[in-house]
Amino acid sequence: MRALLDTVGKLIDRDVPLLILGESGVGKDYLAEAIHACGPRRDQPFVAIDCASIPHDLFESELFGYEKGTFTDAQQRKIGKLEAAQNGTAYFDEIAALTQTLQAKLLRAIEEKHFTRLGGHQQIAFNARVVSSTNIDVAALRKDLFYRISVVTVTIPPLRDRREDIPLLIGDRKVDDEAMQILMSYSWPGNVRELRNVIERAALFSDTITASSLPDALRAAPSLIDAATREQWTLEQLEERYIREVLRATKGNYSRAAAILGINRKTLLEKRKKYGLSPRA
Repeated sequence: MRALLDTVGKLIDRDVPLLILGESGVGKDYLAEAIHACGPRRDQPFVAIDCASIPHDLFESELFGYEKGTFTDAQQRKIGKLEAAQNGTAYFDEIAALTQTLQAKLLRAIEEKHFTRLGGHQQIAFNARVVSSTNIDVAALRKDLFYRISVVTVTIPPLRDRREDIPLLIGDRKVDDEAMQILMSYSWPGNVRELRNVIERAALFSDTITASSLPDALRAAPSLIDAATREQWTLEQLEERYIREVLRATKGNYSRAAAILGINRKTLLEKRKKYGLSPRA
C-alpha cells in the first residue's frame, strides 16, 4: 500500500489517465475520490459514472446528454455526465463492463476531447481528468481504449493480503484482543467494504467491539492452516501470518513469542523486519 500511495502521490498534480485495478470492495472508488480531492481540480466536479449499472441502451444519453425532442420523452435538454465533469474528474467505475461499441464511442470522446449531445450538432469540449477502474479482467477492454486510459495503472491488493491495515481501517473504534484476533484471521472476501459493514454493525451493540458482537461467519472462520490450504499460500506467507498471530497473542513479548515459535529472539527480530511486522503485529 505504501508503494501504491507513493506512485499515486507522484501523479496527483499530473493529468495523466489512471486505471485502478482490484477486487470488488478494495476501495477503488475511495482512491479515485482521494486523487481528485488532493489534485489541482479539487474545486471542480467529481463525477462518478457507474458503467455496470447504467443500462447499455441508456448509456449514451447518460454520458453525452441529449437535446430537447431527440426522442419521445426528451421534454428538455439534458446535460450528460461528461459535460457535468467539465474541468473536474470523470471517474468511470467498472469501465470493462461496457460493450465494445460503447467503449469505442467513449474512446472517441476522450481522444478528440469533444463530443456532441444526442440529437445535437454543437461540439462540446471535454476537459476533465479521466480515472477508471475495474475488477473485471482487462481483456474485456478494447486494446485502444485500454492503452488510452491506462497511462498509469495501479492495483489495490485485497484486504487478505494486507491484514496489518485492519487496525488502521477500524480507526478509533475500541476492539478487544479476542475480537481483533478474529478480525485479523478472517479472509475478508468482501474486502474493505465487508470490514466496514461488520464494524458498523458490531458498534451498534457495544462501545467496545467484542467477539460476541461479530457475525457468526467471522467467529466460525477457518483456521490458519485451512486458510493457507484454501488460498494456496507460500511457506513464507504462512510463516508471516503465524508469526503475526503469535506476536499478537503474546502482546509483543518477543522472548515469549520466540519460545513459542522455537527460534531465538534475534531470529524473531530479523523475521519481524523481513516481513515488516509491527511490534504487536
